[in-house]
Amino acid sequence: MQIYVAAPSRDRLMERLAAVLNVSLGPDRSLSYGCVEVEWEHNDYEGTGADAEFLDWHSLLVCQPHRDTSATAVVSDTATVLEAVREAGYRAVPVCDYEDLLQKPDTEPRRT
Repeated sequence: MQIYVAAPSRDRLMERLAAVLNVSLGPDRSLSYGCVEVEWEHNDYEGTGADAEFLDWHSLLVCQPHRDTSATAVVSDTATVLEAVREAGYRAVPVCDYEDLLQKPDTEPRRT
């Protein structure tokens, strides 16, 4: 699962995300929440003039589930990570097969 994030800085994004989730950052600036590992990557589509605004954002969070994790747990923990990114003040768009399950009808991303 990937989350495109309107965040210009890896370090600031990951620090704020870790603080909201109340977890520690790993030495490689990744974090673990519940059953998912969250890593930052540069969005390779940035600057390409893609039609979708979010494809031009700098940051991409990749959420990988731990082995032998139920789909329900993955969706739940990934939804919490997405919510935390927005709570940290960033615009975020999830891209995956179950993105409809991640969106709460009354949730609007906060603008940075």
